[in-house]
Amino acid sequence: MKMTETEKWADRVKEFKRSGKSQRVWSAEQGIKRSTLRYWLERTEELSEGSEVRFAELVIGGEDSADDKTI
Repeated sequence: MKMTETEKWADRVKEFKRSGKSQRVWSAEQGIKRSTLRYWLERTEELSEGSEVRFAELVIGGEDSADDKTI
């Protein structure tokens, strides 16, 4: 079974945290941008807290309404 990008980064974030190294040092050693590490640190934290922002389509009006509006 192939890992998703999020699963891969969750593992990398764990590796980073276990390393005890600074973001700058760990990123340089891994050959990734520090901003990428920071993004995934924040993203995995959001996912673990369940605070991920999701959007849903909202249709206002009835089934037969000709002027249904999507927000």
